Amino acid sequence: MPQYPEYLAAVVFAAGGAVNAWLAPHRFSTAVLFCLAATSAGLGVAARSAAAHPVLATALAVAALLWALALGLLLLADSVVLVRRYGPQPALLATGAAGCAVLAVLGLDAVHHAVGGEVFGALLVVVNAAAGYLTLLFVVCAGYVFVRGRSTPLPETTHVVVLGAGLDGDRPGPLLTRRLERALAIDTGRAPDTPGVVFVVSGGQGDDEVRSEADAMADYLRGRGVPADRIVREDRSVNTGQNLRFSADLVDGIRAGHRATVVTSGFHVYRTTLLARRVGVPVHVVGAPTSPAYWLAATLREYAAILWLDRLLLVGLSLLLAVPVATALFVR
Repeated sequence: MPQYPEYLAAVVFAAGGAVNAWLAPHRFSTAVLFCLAATSAGLGVAARSAAAHPVLATALAVAALLWALALGLLLLADSVVLVRRYGPQPALLATGAAGCAVLAVLGLDAVHHAVGGEVFGALLVVVNAAAGYLTLLFVVCAGYVFVRGRSTPLPETTHVVVLGAGLDGDRPGPLLTRRLERALAIDTGRAPDTPGVVFVVSGGQGDDEVRSEADAMADYLRGRGVPADRIVREDRSVNTGQNLRFSADLVDGIRAGHRATVVTSGFHVYRTTLLARRVGVPVHVVGAPTSPAYWLAATLREYAAILWLDRLLLVGLSLLLAVPVATALFVR
C-alpha cells in the first residue's frame, strides 16, 4: 500500500477532473471529481497532521467549524424567513432541513470532543467526510449557478423563448414576471432598425393552475404592447426538457437561420443549459433576476436536481470517496 493513500487518491481524482474538464467542461462530473480530490486531501491532512503539526491541524479544524456553522445558520435562517413569507413549501422546508443537518454534524463533533470513544470517532470520520464533500460540492454548484446566471443574450437574437413558471391565479407569478421582463429587455435592447424578436412562450397547465402558463404569458406580453403576431405559444410542456424540445420545434418551423435565446430565472440557467445539451437543442440561455432571499433556497433545489440529472454517474463517482475514508480510518 502507498505510504500516503489519501493523497494518492486526491491526485488520481484531480487528474480525472482535469481530463474531464478538457473533454466535457460543461459536465458537473468535473466538479464532482475535483471535490473528491479536495475531500481526499482533507482526510489526509486530518488523519496525519494532528500529531505532527498540531497548530496547523487546529487552525484548519477551527476554520472548517466556523464555515460549517455559518452555512448551517444561513440555510436555517433563510428557510425561516421564506416560510414566514410564502408558507411551508417543500423546497423552503428542505433548505431548513439542510441547515439543521449541517448543525447536527457539528453537534455530533462537539459530543465526541466531550465524551470521546473510538467507535464513535470512526463513525464521525465517515459522517464528516460525507458532509464535507456534499457541502463543498454545493458551494461549487452555487458558483456555477451564480456565474452562468449572468450570461448575456446572443447578438442578433431573432427568437426569445421564455420558460414557464408558476402562476398567481390566472396571471404570471413574481418569478415568471421577471422572466417576461427580461425577455422584453432583450427586445428593446436591439438596434432600432432591426425587426422585433419573436417571443415563444413555453409552459403547459399544471394540476393546480387555472390556465396554461403560455396563455398567461401571452396575455402579459400583449398587455406590454407586443403584437399578437410576434407571440408563439407552446402550451404542452410540463417540465424544462419538454419546454426546450417543443419550443425548438416551433422555432425551427417559423424561420430558418434563427438565433434563439432562452430566458429563465438566473438560478435555473446552468441546469437548463445541461438539459439543452442532453436533448440536442442548440440554444443560449440567459437568466432573469431573482429575489436575493430566494436565491439560496432555489440554488439548493437546483443542486439536488443537477445531481439527479446524472445520478448514476455522479453517485458512482461519489462512492469512490469510500477509498480515502477507509485509509483515513486505518491510520487513526
